[in-house]
Amino acid sequence: MTMWTFDSLPVRAGAALLGLVPAGFSQEARATDPAEGEAAAAWKEVQRLESGPPSAGQGDPKEIYGRHVAAQERALRRFLELAGKENGLLFDARFRLARVLALRAELEANGALQAEADTLLDSLEKGATHAQQGHIAFSRISQWMRRNRFPNPDQRQELLAAAREFRERYPSDIRAARLLVEVATQFDREPEVKRGILNDAGRLTKDPELTQRIGDEMRKLGLLGRKLEMGFSDLGGRPFKLEQHRGRPLVLLYFSEGSPPSLSAWRTLNELLGGHPHVARVAVSLDESRASLERARQGLSAGWTVGWDGLGWGSPLARRWGINSLPTAWLIDAQGKLVSLNALEGLDAQLQALSSKR
Repeated sequence: MTMWTFDSLPVRAGAALLGLVPAGFSQEARATDPAEGEAAAAWKEVQRLESGPPSAGQGDPKEIYGRHVAAQERALRRFLELAGKENGLLFDARFRLARVLALRAELEANGALQAEADTLLDSLEKGATHAQQGHIAFSRISQWMRRNRFPNPDQRQELLAAAREFRERYPSDIRAARLLVEVATQFDREPEVKRGILNDAGRLTKDPELTQRIGDEMRKLGLLGRKLEMGFSDLGGRPFKLEQHRGRPLVLLYFSEGSPPSLSAWRTLNELLGGHPHVARVAVSLDESRASLERARQGLSAGWTVGWDGLGWGSPLARRWGINSLPTAWLIDAQGKLVSLNALEGLDAQLQALSSKR
């Protein structure tokens, strides 16, 4: 099963959403200039790199991905140096370069690279066909989502408006449904709005994987207000059940070494919970190796009960609850009921609301 996410470091992510493969573009080299042989070879290298970075192994995932993005940039610039003005892949290459620059800008927090990416898209848009404009519009939205992983309420509404405009302008684009699903995940604090967006997406797609993703999201909405029962062995081999913490609120976080945003969310939660020592803390790893888990939790897991079974995304700890993207952070009340699908936004206010209901 494919996990759709806008993570800069993909965690079982759809490459078309991440910008590795601009959906709908030709996969065949059509070099037509005098340097045809060299340009065609350079394009093959561009295509080879589209499969994504090598598996993390023992290296740091962010560094591995950073090197891969840099290699993509070099390959694209090499092709553009060799391709003639009539080469049929020029738009494709420049568009891919803009997306790669945006990924580098995010990885390095480099505003100059983002400005270069934006300028390149602006120049492409002027002479673009309707279909090419669709690629550019989708790229702008996905880049915005990567830069603003935790949008505030006003930003969420702007994002939803942009996604709906994309759907209206490009009704035959299969990415419209996927985009709506991604936008829906930003509305965990507004369940009925989220449900409406998911219903819209469901009417647009027949893709079985995306349909399953929508089902997962609907399942999570159905859990709100219900008592959760979850058991596992902690890292010391001791049995653990969520029910052990009845009587006080609990934050449940899903994380993975391969998802830096989930580790950033963990740091944020540690800061937010500093003033709430009564709140129980449980983290579930979706890493497949113990080594990855240990690297991920280093410096973050003090005070947390950590669960891990080595099954990754196939773990019952994830599949049972429809967990399909990272970070996922839930808030459970003192009675064991799931009260929020987003414990990151306004956690202080959420905890105060729980206290006032006692």
